[in-house]
Parts: sequence; structure tokens; C-alpha cells
Amino acid sequence: MLTSMGFAIIAFILYWGIVETLRRKGVLEKYEITAYGPILLIRTKKGLNLLERISKARTFWKIYANIGLPAVFAGMVFMFALILVADYIMLTSPPQPSELTSPRAALLLPGVNPFIPVIWGTIGLIVTLVVHEFSHAILCRVEGVRVKALGVILALVPIGGFAEPDEKELLDKERTSASSRVRIFSAGVISNFIVAFIVFVLFFQLIGAVNPSVVAFNDTGNFEGKVVELNGYKVTTPEEVRKALGNGSKVTFKLEKDGEFKLVEVPNVMGVKITGLYRENNKTFPAERAGIKAGMLIVRIDNTTIRDYKDFQRKMGETKPGERITVYVYDSGSIKSFNVTLAGKDGKGFLGVYVQTFDSIDGINLLYSSVLLEEIRSIPKHIKSVQGWLYLIAMPFRFQGFTGDYNMLFDAPPWFFWVLNTLYWVGWINFYVGLFNCLPAIPLDGGRVFHEVFSRILVRRYGERGEEISMQIVKVFAFIVFFSILLSIAIPNLEGLI
Repeated sequence: MLTSMGFAIIAFILYWGIVETLRRKGVLEKYEITAYGPILLIRTKKGLNLLERISKARTFWKIYANIGLPAVFAGMVFMFALILVADYIMLTSPPQPSELTSPRAALLLPGVNPFIPVIWGTIGLIVTLVVHEFSHAILCRVEGVRVKALGVILALVPIGGFAEPDEKELLDKERTSASSRVRIFSAGVISNFIVAFIVFVLFFQLIGAVNPSVVAFNDTGNFEGKVVELNGYKVTTPEEVRKALGNGSKVTFKLEKDGEFKLVEVPNVMGVKITGLYRENNKTFPAERAGIKAGMLIVRIDNTTIRDYKDFQRKMGETKPGERITVYVYDSGSIKSFNVTLAGKDGKGFLGVYVQTFDSIDGINLLYSSVLLEEIRSIPKHIKSVQGWLYLIAMPFRFQGFTGDYNMLFDAPPWFFWVLNTLYWVGWINFYVGLFNCLPAIPLDGGRVFHEVFSRILVRRYGERGEEISMQIVKVFAFIVFFSILLSIAIPNLEGLI
């Protein structure tokens, strides 16, 4: 049977065939549609009258662009530095192939990129493209440059938008000043940043109304339900769960699933579940040699109680290679002990087990949405640091919005999740597209802005040759940027390509 990717390829080939047929018959030209292979540029005059009305506030738009220009240069420096750091990491410590490093993840196309959902990503992308291109068009009219048409870039699905200025008027140095061109080229990025800022402010304000919950899964990963009560107490955080457990021998869960409630009683044994045993080149490690098996629950190491992953990490961080420890595990209703001589890894003692990071109480595994919610809510506090900006860029790899399984983790009306998802994706895509377009590489906006500003500096020293030197430098930057993108896709997937 054909996979979804197979159907997509067939649909694209059929679409391309139709485009070629219409192009040869002159149908596309008749409707002012230009085809570059399978890519269509669909032009329209609609919206030009609105454009004229909006652009009448010329003083406002010029101030708007001038004030926003420093953000473009800040984004330019930040993104180019990020590209160089990424190159260094790729060449010195290449990551393993994964969904994160797949070619699909490099594309900002909803449904194609595995981290961008179709509905919300499409809404975010459309808003971003309209904001970006319409801003260019507004500044063109403010600076007296004619806009011939607005349009959509289509490759079976919409992949972009454009404003088509009169290139002769735009590049005519006597008619249009360098300052005017800089404002025109930077307008799209500035507007993307402003929309992202406004939308994210709303998102982080509204997310405060979302209530966290504790979700229970069994050992096979199946959803058991939301934890309504634990030993009669309402719980939403790890601290509340610890308090509710008490010292009794049994734990009673009240779970809710699909509107139905059930009570589940299990032994009060909390620890870190072993999910697998570490091997390297068929070499066994201390845990496996001692008889420890996957599925066991580590509850104590020497005299230290192990109740969660942090306890386990902390205790193992205190050990040394060659140290002899006693590991207590819960297995099949009883506590067992194993004497283990640790191996070494990174200068610390190494047991040789894979463990899960969430809490486990005798077969019931708990996931706390409060942890993720607090992580998201804390982003504005860290935005002044480089780490905060990096987190914001990589946010969808960690959190794809309140969709699918994530909806089980939080309590709020369905319509409220629609609002949050719209804000989240409109904000993030505007932010990312704005940053990406800051890169000093033609044909990106950042490349054009850099060329205009840098050539003015060089012209003062080298005369007319200054502009040529500036263009050569921008071309080098463009090569570095696009080669780096190819590098980030190719290196993690080299084994699969060879």
C-alpha cells in the first residue's frame, strides 16, 4: 500500500503535469500567472487600493521602519553567529539521525515539517506571509515606488506570498535613495517581529488561565486517565503527589477518562523504573551482570531513598568508578537487593541502565503537565538572555501547542485551546520567519539591507568599486548561509544517503 508520502509524490507529479499543460497552451500567461517549473506566481491587482489608503500616513511608516531597523541588525548578527556555531557543532560533534535532523524538519511547511501541525501551522504561515509582503508593499508606496501586483507563490500548496514592486523604480538610485530602499527591504522583518511580540504577549497572558493536571499511564504506554484524586487529595504537582502518598502501604487513585471515573489501588512503592540495560559492542555492564532487569523499580541505593529521576541522578552523580553499592529494587511485589561494582563514565560511577524520567508508582506512571506549563510560562523571564532566544527558536521541538496528546495534560475549554494554538503558531512563525530573513544573504531581506548599508560605507572609501565589493561580500555570506543549511541536513543523514 502507498504511504501518505507516496500519495503526496503522486499528487505533486500530477499537479506539475497540469501546470506544464496549461503553460504550453498559454492559459497561465492569459491570467498573469508565471510558472517556474512546478512553482506558480499568481498575481492579483486586488488589494492595491487598500494599499494606497494605508500608505498615506507616510511620516508614521518612515518612523516605524527607522525605529525597527536596529532589530534587523541585531537579528542579523544573532542569526549569522548561530549559523557559524551550528557549523562547528556539525563538524565536530555531528548529531545522530532523528526526526529533528530529517530534511523535512528544515522546511517551514505545515504537515511536511513533523513538528508543525497542518491547521495551526497553515494559519500561522498565511498570517506571516500577508504581514511580511504587505509591509514591503506599504513601504514601497510610502517611498514612491509603484507596486505592480500582489501575489501568492504556489507549489501544489501555498508556500509564500509576494509584493511585486516596479524593479526599475526601486533600483533607480536617482529616483529612490538608499535610505528608502533600506526601509523597504527591512519592513517585512520589522512587521513580523512586531506581530510576534503582540501575539506572544497575548499568549503568555492567556496561558495563565490553563490549569495543569497529573496524567496516569500504564507500563505499556496506554493512557489510564487524569488523576482526579490521590488518597482523597487533589493533586497537580510532584510536590502535592509526594504529600498525598503519605506512609500507608496502599495508594488509591481516582482516575477520569472520557467522562467516566474509576478507582485504582496499588502498593505505595515509588521509584525510578528501569526501561532497558545498557550495552556497548555486546559488552555487558554492572547492572546486567548483577542480575538487574528492565521493568524493575529502583527504590533505594545504599541508604538513599530513590523516589524520582532527580534522586537517581543526584545519587549516581556522587559515585565513582569502581565503587561498590547496593541497589534495592521493587519487583513482582517484593524488595530485592543487588550488590554492584560500578563501571565508569565521564568520571562518575556508571550502573548501566536506562531509566524513565517520570514518576512511577508500582506500574502507574505519572506525567505532570505543571512542569511543562511552568517551563512555558517562564520563557518571558529568560528572553533577555541568549539561552532564552535559543529556547524560543527551538520551542516547537519541545511543544507543538495544545493539540493531540497535549490536550489530555491540561484543563481548559476546547475553544480556549483553539485561541491559544492560533496565537502560539502565529507568534512563533512570525518570529522565526523574521529572524531567518535577517540573515545577510541575498535574496533574503537581511542580505539586501546589509548590501545597501555596507555599500554606502565602502563607496566613501573605494568609490564606485565599493558597491561591487559589497555585493561580493554578500554573495560570500549567502554561500555560507545556504551551504550551512545543506550541511545541517546532510551530515546527520550521511549514513542513510550513502
